[in-house]
Amino acid sequence: MINQNSQVVKFPSLKKALTLLFTLLVLAAGGLLVAIIFGVLAFQIIYLDRAYPGATVAGIDVSGMTRPEIVDLVTTQADEILNETLTIQIGDETHTFTKEELGVYVDVEATADKAYQLGRQGNLLVDVPVQLSLLSRARDVQPVILYNTGPSHQMLQSLIAVSDYPPQNAQLIIHSADKVEIVPAQFGQRLHLDATRPLIEAALFSDNTEPIQAVTQKIQPALSNEAVASTYRQVTNLLAKPLTFSYKSQADNVEWHIEPKTLVSMIDLVEQVDDNGKLQLKMDLKKDMFTPYYETFAKRIDQEGADAELRFDEEENKLVVLKESKDSYHLDINAAWPETVKAIENGTNFVELPVVETPARIPSQDLEALGINALVSEATSYFSGSAEGRMNNIEVAASKFDGVVVPPGEIFSFVDHLGEVTKEEGYDESLIIYGDRTTVGIGGGVCQVSTTAFRAAFFGGFEIVERWAHGYRVGWYEINSKIGLDATVYAPYVDFKFRNDTDHFLLIHTESDLEAGTVTFKIFGTPTNREVTVSEPVVTNVVKHGPPIYENDPSLADGVIKQVDWAQDGMNVSVTRLVKEGDKLLYNDEIVSRYQPWTAIYKVGTKRTQPSYNPANNAIYN
Repeated sequence: MINQNSQVVKFPSLKKALTLLFTLLVLAAGGLLVAIIFGVLAFQIIYLDRAYPGATVAGIDVSGMTRPEIVDLVTTQADEILNETLTIQIGDETHTFTKEELGVYVDVEATADKAYQLGRQGNLLVDVPVQLSLLSRARDVQPVILYNTGPSHQMLQSLIAVSDYPPQNAQLIIHSADKVEIVPAQFGQRLHLDATRPLIEAALFSDNTEPIQAVTQKIQPALSNEAVASTYRQVTNLLAKPLTFSYKSQADNVEWHIEPKTLVSMIDLVEQVDDNGKLQLKMDLKKDMFTPYYETFAKRIDQEGADAELRFDEEENKLVVLKESKDSYHLDINAAWPETVKAIENGTNFVELPVVETPARIPSQDLEALGINALVSEATSYFSGSAEGRMNNIEVAASKFDGVVVPPGEIFSFVDHLGEVTKEEGYDESLIIYGDRTTVGIGGGVCQVSTTAFRAAFFGGFEIVERWAHGYRVGWYEINSKIGLDATVYAPYVDFKFRNDTDHFLLIHTESDLEAGTVTFKIFGTPTNREVTVSEPVVTNVVKHGPPIYENDPSLADGVIKQVDWAQDGMNVSVTRLVKEGDKLLYNDEIVSRYQPWTAIYKVGTKRTQPSYNPANNAIYN
């Protein structure tokens, strides 16, 4: 039932209500948007030149700070960072540096810019969300730290002076003969720059405050203890007892000693690189200090040898020793040095001295072994009527060959045994052949001796090695002899030589009889049973001599005439010798002589003065 007294309330329609509500909401939203816009604008105006809230630098709030204020803050922080220290340890030593000293620096402006620019990209759509996020969560900006490698490199270089030290080679010190010391080797050290540098750089950008252990390298000494030890043993062994030099022979037995205290001064210690490139310590001996010792030894050891002097006693038919032979002994000084080094290297301290022993060429100890037991050949030539000087020269020259021994296989040289033909040797002036003339000179008559020696060897059946004929026929050599069997000598170019082609020794005896005018060569040895056949001379190409020549001679009295050359026809003469031993033919020799024609020459005495004539040396002796 409806109450009559009630009023009827009319509600707007739903459509109108919704419209009203929407209008109210729009008005509210618009007002809010306007408020927000005004709020944002107000916020931007407030922080127009200040850092936005929520910006921090290294944990310190810089909200509302101007950029200069942020720069001041970062500058303070940079000082703290740069004053932080870093310690480098090398062995037992430490070295501390600030980061600034090591090349670290802070870019203050860049750091301030990063903090100031948070939310300031110039686009509100981007910046506002960032600014809103800063309100809810702060954003920290770390200082911009930069690194200059130069200072740290310089610092490492400076550490080399205090960290590096060279290795010490082992040493051997000889204080005295009984005190030899090894000074041990020591390792060296080198700072390893390439390995230490990254450790430092990593520490500069970390919070680790522990010291950095620098990387070092051990340097091996070039001369180790082991390399010195062997030399030490060698030195101590040498100095432990005297160095003994010994020489023993049948006639002598002697030792010399160099005491250790003297040996100390004769040692050198020398560093050498071996074949493998390793350094070694060697003991060297001072050769120049050993030489005087060798020379002293040589004075005691050296002995000149001497051949036996022999004579064959024809009455007793045996060989007699006139003078005993001596073997020669000679210390080989050049070989003594390596023998000394070898002995010391072997640790023996005993040196057998190298002595060269040379037996006498003609020994006297075993006469039977020489085989001189009979006369095997003999020759005599004649010079009766010769001038006194010529006779003297023959006797002097013949004496040079008395007692000469020719060993088996050796060559007898007339010139070698003759020696110098001078006045000092006892020779006189006499006629000699010089060029194409006969003149006066020292030694005339020597060829009488060489001719006699030739004939003894020739008729003895020995091998004739060298023989020369005279330039012209000489009458002395044809007395009781076939023509063409003379032999001239002209030192040193023309010689007479024969070989002892037997297996036994030969002994020569000479005899000169000035009254009889003979000179004889006897050759003793072992009979060879050789058969010697000599042909008659074959003469060819005869050339008649010219007329006599007369020459003025102021040394002769006026009117005196003296013959000095005798005429001889020139010719070629050939003599053949056959030597057989049993059925074996040993030699078939043709002895050829080519004699030139020779004119008789007379000296005529005058009173005129003429230059004297001095013949040259090395003449052919007539």
